[in-house]
Amino acid sequence: MADRPGSSLPAVPRPVRPRSVQASYSPRRRVHPSNAQLLVYLALAVSLAALLVLTGVTLTVASVVLVVLAPLLLLTSPLWAPVTVVAIVSVGALLFGCSLTVFALGAGTWAHRHLTGRHPVGARRVGYARGRGRFAGAGGHATGYHGQVQGYDRMKDAVPGA
Repeated sequence: MADRPGSSLPAVPRPVRPRSVQASYSPRRRVHPSNAQLLVYLALAVSLAALLVLTGVTLTVASVVLVVLAPLLLLTSPLWAPVTVVAIVSVGALLFGCSLTVFALGAGTWAHRHLTGRHPVGARRVGYARGRGRFAGAGGHATGYHGQVQGYDRMKDAVPGA
């Protein structure tokens, strides 16, 4: 750079790499794969070729079936709309019935356990937290002397007809 006219910067020497590092980065170095790697590549090539052949066969058969069955589909098209509606309604009714069955089984199991006194694990802790224990008076500040929610009278005055 210093030998260019108009350049005031001094020339910076390039760092020299050791020979061992230069030899390892040589682009002419050949890597010879092992026999196991060659077998893996051969198996991959055979598998991909088989999948490519199966894809071609599948597309060919699908095209032939479409060409052969197209007239039948066209002739029976007035039947397809009602059949579709019946199928959708049937599947919906089946799903609704299954969900009602699951709900009924769950409600019956709960009722049986509740009536026989076999409450689920942790039910006493929920009852304790709900009203008889630590959180018994947690919402008491929201109600006034008469048990009404505070601010209800002001809201009633602000909204005519409430």
